[in-house]
Amino acid sequence: MRIAIVCSYYPWPPSIGGFETIVQNVSGELAKRGHKVHVITTPFDVTTMRQVSEYGVENRDGVVIHKLKSTFLRIGYARLLKGLKDTLVTINPDIVHAHHLHPHLFQLSIWKSELKYRLVSELHHPVVSLEKLTAKVMFPFAFSYLKWKSKSIDCFIAHTNLERQWLEKKGIAKDKISIIRFPAIPSKLLNYSYSSSSSKDASVLYLGRITWVKGLHILIKAFAQVKKLYPEMKLKLAGPSDEHYEKYLRKLSLKHGLLDSVDFIGPIYGEEKINLISLSTILILPSLKEYTGGVLLEAQALGVPVIATRVGAVPEMMIDGKTGLLVKPNDELELAKAIELLIGNHELRRRFSLNAKEFAKAFTVEHRVDELEALYGKVLSYE
Repeated sequence: MRIAIVCSYYPWPPSIGGFETIVQNVSGELAKRGHKVHVITTPFDVTTMRQVSEYGVENRDGVVIHKLKSTFLRIGYARLLKGLKDTLVTINPDIVHAHHLHPHLFQLSIWKSELKYRLVSELHHPVVSLEKLTAKVMFPFAFSYLKWKSKSIDCFIAHTNLERQWLEKKGIAKDKISIIRFPAIPSKLLNYSYSSSSSKDASVLYLGRITWVKGLHILIKAFAQVKKLYPEMKLKLAGPSDEHYEKYLRKLSLKHGLLDSVDFIGPIYGEEKINLISLSTILILPSLKEYTGGVLLEAQALGVPVIATRVGAVPEMMIDGKTGLLVKPNDELELAKAIELLIGNHELRRRFSLNAKEFAKAFTVEHRVDELEALYGKVLSYE
């Protein structure tokens, strides 16, 4: 199959968010299986909105990546891609797979009959992550228009039961929705061994975008309580930062006497990222809002117990009391108690670790791409 995956952002360093990781893992696996895979995107980082790579075409791991210019106008995180139609004409895809409720989805639905491709939409449950004012204002109008245009879209992919229910409530026909449980993890993580020159350290890790909605100010306040019982513990924050929010977090760390205990690592990738997770005592996702949190699956595959807030579909990404602990969002005391419980109970961490690796086996990229290939075949067979 010739497959064009259209998304506003792709993991050019330092974009390491969950959605970008999904696109990278899936496109790479599809290419391994002999499909002609093209990713159409921009060379911008979703967190800083800065250009981090050159425009043009590049081949990475068998995937052809088209980095297009975008218009000056943005709606939230959404960018209008210049030259999108011409790029599609050149690729001549059988399947176009669009990510997010961004303007390109509507363009693709309009061009579909003319360019003779099938259209699959993966929305990533945008209702839980509208951080930008313009997106909040435009979202109701965009979804009303999407409901009207949904007849031109062959299939909607929902990642979770929560998202499927949300799509149905928004008026998308039930028979057009297929569940494929993303995020997904490379199967190699299940057998990963961390560097022999390293050893487990007494550290709590957060990995992801460092922005207000991720609740890291709550984590720092909770960690201040934890340090009273476990003074040797360190808190590591890894990922691309919103500059103003990071300044606030550094001041907060200073206020709580944690300046030497909180390490801002910055963006981290590949083997170094996996090693960092595997060497941590606990991975924490303290989000105020979240959808799924792919890093939770990565940590569990590596046998690292997790603590996360009970938001979005996060409860579908772990098993509370078996692979980790769920806590209320925006509750520093409950978060601190959960951290203290896991740090202080080695046997509990060991059980969680074994359970976590078993749970993660159902979320491999290979399994998900098997399902995606079957869905593409079904869509292509439509009259």
